[in-house]
Amino acid sequence: MIGSRTFRTTALALLTGWLAVTGIAAAQVPGRGATPPAPGAPLPFELPDTQTLELENGLTVTFVPWGMTPTMDVIVSVRAGNIDDGQQTWIADLTGAMIDQGFAGLDQAGIADRFAAMGGSLNTSVTQSSTLVGAYVLAEHGETALHLIADAVRRPDFPAEALDRVRSGLSRDIELRRSEPGTMAFATAFHSLFPDGHPYHLALPLPGQVDTYSIEDVRAFHAAHFSAGRTHLYIAGRFDTVRMEAAVRDAFGDWARGPADTAPQAIPARGPVVHLVDRPGSVQTTVHLVYPVGAITSKDATAITVMDAALGGAIASSMREAGWSYSPASFVQWTRGGGMWTYTDDIDAPRTVLALTTVFGTIASLRNDVWNTESTRRWLASLFVMSSGSSYGLLENLALRDGFGLAHDYLDQRVPALMGVTDREVGAVAGAYLRDDRFTLVIVGDLDRFERDLRAMPSLRQADIRRHEAVPTD
Repeated sequence: MIGSRTFRTTALALLTGWLAVTGIAAAQVPGRGATPPAPGAPLPFELPDTQTLELENGLTVTFVPWGMTPTMDVIVSVRAGNIDDGQQTWIADLTGAMIDQGFAGLDQAGIADRFAAMGGSLNTSVTQSSTLVGAYVLAEHGETALHLIADAVRRPDFPAEALDRVRSGLSRDIELRRSEPGTMAFATAFHSLFPDGHPYHLALPLPGQVDTYSIEDVRAFHAAHFSAGRTHLYIAGRFDTVRMEAAVRDAFGDWARGPADTAPQAIPARGPVVHLVDRPGSVQTTVHLVYPVGAITSKDATAITVMDAALGGAIASSMREAGWSYSPASFVQWTRGGGMWTYTDDIDAPRTVLALTTVFGTIASLRNDVWNTESTRRWLASLFVMSSGSSYGLLENLALRDGFGLAHDYLDQRVPALMGVTDREVGAVAGAYLRDDRFTLVIVGDLDRFERDLRAMPSLRQADIRRHEAVPTD
């Protein structure tokens, strides 16, 4: 499900869905405790000329003339992901994996050979909200690649003889991750943040669950969720727009519009709650701290992005200077109708309580004091400009805009929007969202080493503290 995707994603999966996040690794951000060079003015950004049109069946296509080399990215984003799993956790993943097994009369080896002959390869990924199928090819093969990708998305063979092998591979991946502390923390957090019955309640399938899915289940998921009205096609690179538009209409024009999108919202629950997952003998403690925040469509979204970068940088600086932490990071995850600010870390077990006290103290400082975030805002603006300097980065930003229904000029206004956030606005969103009565904290580690002192922490005074011997699955 969604959490696992963050561990094994490709560049293609960055385009939409769960990975449509600010994605800031805290240690890279010039935060309050860092001493970066004097910031310069962010580079100007101007979105390249793009053309977007909607076919009669509801399929949307965006053409992005880009670059000087004769290459193309052809990527289909179908609004069908883990949010559509229902109670069949990871059925979207199994469907995506089965797409690669055969289409257009080709088996897996034949598919690889055809795309290799065009200078690229086919990539398929499943995210929180989308399935993405695409390829990077030489421009002279763009129309051929487009038609093959249309076959993959519209008419996959779903060969029954491949199902056992694909299911077994997914099941092995799941069981390996089930014992990893980071996955344990993530799965416990989502079990708490989303209610029973929600597709995100179980981040991992139950043991053996994927092995029960039949080829009929895969075909039913595809039939229910893959259709023209839920699809956005992106074409970037060097191409003749008139010819490519004709190819798009030929490849996709007769695809049925399909039913309306009825996926549920994904608004995380508020705490305060602490989940302690015992992992005897562990020399480090894995921490997953989540606060619900406003949605990407809210007026607070840009200030939340700046808050994340400033706060994450400050916490990382403190953790590393003290020598307590292995991998501090923070990020914002946008969901359908909501969002989450998340801090994750692996902490030296004897320092668990001291480190968490520092984390909560730093959060309180941002709530109560006015931090100077100018260098952070300049860094974020420059990062945005640089991220849009490649075709994949540009497509990622376009898909973020389109996937969440943001304003058409969202990207054009991104740099001035970031630079326009004030220090007091950053403090205000921290005060509104990062309160002691809102968080979900998951701690995976050897509880005998720190549980008593942790329960006495003032920041956890209001929290419902629950102890688990394993990741909850009920």
